[in-house]
Amino acid sequence: MKTIMATLALAALPAAGASAQDTGGSKWYFGLGGGYHSTHMSFSDINEDIFPESKNRGSGVFSVFVQGEFGRNGNFALRPQLSFLTRGGKLTEIGNVGDFYEQNGIDDIYYTLRSRYVDIRVPLIYQFGKTSSKVRPYLFVAPVLGFATAGDIQLLAEDGEGSVAGYKTDLSDANMASTYFAGQVGAGVKFAVPVAGDRCWLGIEASYEFGFTDTYGSKEKDSEANDIAQLFNQNYKIDGTRKLSGFEVQAVLTVPFSIFSKKEQPAPEPEPEPVAAPVPEPEPQPAEKPCYTLDEINDLMAKNQSIEGKTICAVDAITFDFAKSTIKPESYDYLDKLATTLIRSNRRIEVKGHTDNVGSADFNMDLSRQRAEAVVEYLVKKGVNRNKLTYSFYGMTRPLSTNDTEEGRAMNRRVEFTILNDF
Repeated sequence: MKTIMATLALAALPAAGASAQDTGGSKWYFGLGGGYHSTHMSFSDINEDIFPESKNRGSGVFSVFVQGEFGRNGNFALRPQLSFLTRGGKLTEIGNVGDFYEQNGIDDIYYTLRSRYVDIRVPLIYQFGKTSSKVRPYLFVAPVLGFATAGDIQLLAEDGEGSVAGYKTDLSDANMASTYFAGQVGAGVKFAVPVAGDRCWLGIEASYEFGFTDTYGSKEKDSEANDIAQLFNQNYKIDGTRKLSGFEVQAVLTVPFSIFSKKEQPAPEPEPEPVAAPVPEPEPQPAEKPCYTLDEINDLMAKNQSIEGKTICAVDAITFDFAKSTIKPESYDYLDKLATTLIRSNRRIEVKGHTDNVGSADFNMDLSRQRAEAVVEYLVKKGVNRNKLTYSFYGMTRPLSTNDTEEGRAMNRRVEFTILNDF
């Protein structure tokens, strides 16, 4: 068990320095799962007249895992996990041939198997959608290596008075196969849950497990599994194979490791350095301005003056819902005017998204990307050629003002537009 836990711990180490931007990289999560597992026993060599019915056995299942997401949109994921469950089944109505039960006053003769397992599973997952999506369906396949830890095998007969006769054997005596190998295929869907400036995921998944290996132990096959004082007064000897397969449904919760890390504190503002009095320039050039209003850009275009390389500031003109990329209706007039300017101009522009420092660096980087994308999509819907538009995003890395005041943070939550060359 210590070796298994160490393996999972090593798998989680990359999380310490992982990032999760749409530009690539990886992001790591810690997760828990819980649900229901139903097992079916199948036999390669069994007399169905003597053993007419095989019933499934249900069990709870609990899982703990780490999950790494990779690729531009986190479409691929790897999830090493430990799962704890019970597998087994029940053969009932054994030997109910003719009127044997009636003549001997028997209600039922049944065989049950209950084996507790610790599984190592490594699902390979493909997730649909983008990292910014609120709902993500996914498919997965996984190898399953199980270790039988405890349990029992029993063969019992019940008569009309409710009394029983037979035997019950611990798995250590029956020598059931200690390892189990299977394959698992499944599908699920998960939903984003905003927490502490980041996002956790709550999902539900269902899978089917195909057992590949024989679960009989050597003692069950050489007639030494039980002593002679048994229900049929003889040892039994097994032929063929017994394999376990089953259906499973689990609810899963994944939490990003970044939630457990310390929040990044804004760097203290540097002490101002003495600056010599500037030499006044007789005629400052408009190109030296850090940014322009949309009306100033339209005036320059009307005068046939160059606007290439100039930046349009929209600090208050474009606003969003808190911690979301939804553009507020009061921003539509400004964006409509910008769309009109771009439609009648051959210029290309770059949309730049920025945020304040509320929340984690990963969350703000993703939020600035979503907001820049939202502005691009709005302009396209208003008739701007998509080839005229590109975007970039910087999260909280390029503040215009201090993040220590609400006014400063409001200035830092902005979208800028840089005019590029002709289209």
